[in-house]
Amino acid sequence: MKTLGIIAQKGGTGKTTLSVHLAVQGTTEGMRVLLLDIDPQASATAWWKRRREQQPELIQAGGADLKRILEQARSQSYDLVIVDTAPHSSADSSACARLSDHVIIPTRPAILDLDAIGATTAIVSEISASCVIVLNACPPPKLFGEPHIVSEAREALKHYNLPVCEVAISQRAALSHALIDGRAVTEYEADGKAAREIARLWETIKRDIDL
Repeated sequence: MKTLGIIAQKGGTGKTTLSVHLAVQGTTEGMRVLLLDIDPQASATAWWKRRREQQPELIQAGGADLKRILEQARSQSYDLVIVDTAPHSSADSSACARLSDHVIIPTRPAILDLDAIGATTAIVSEISASCVIVLNACPPPKLFGEPHIVSEAREALKHYNLPVCEVAISQRAALSHALIDGRAVTEYEADGKAAREIARLWETIKRDIDL
């Protein structure tokens, strides 16, 4: 079993959106995936309750239960657990980073988001956790490559000495529309640009986490 933690001390980075989409990607490949929602806002839980499919499975819990639930999941032969954490909770984020095989740190490319990411990078750096920063909710790419704000964000993120994912996820309407009735974008618009970006991100995560 592998555990993928998604942490960000700043709100609004798109943790839940990435969590549910990556969880669905895993299930489409036949994995038994558990989505563990330890965010008191319970956005992933609300999405799951609207979902018609039985997979991925979901448990809503508090951060204090994280270790126990991961141990249970391992004994129940899950292939992958994705942990959606709360913002502004350094204790839960630190525990998640310590218990995960790999950590995703999502951030928008705007300057205020890049300024705020330091609190999260400090958590993973302190324990030398395997991690990657994912630029999320970005302007879509142009004909000649990434928008300047995305390229500039990549340059700014070098300050933290952590890997930055080669795949940036664009802000696209399909990502929001899919969640309305409990789907992922690959189920809503399988051939769309948003679905292709999520699929590319999934491939990089699989490589990083050795799934």
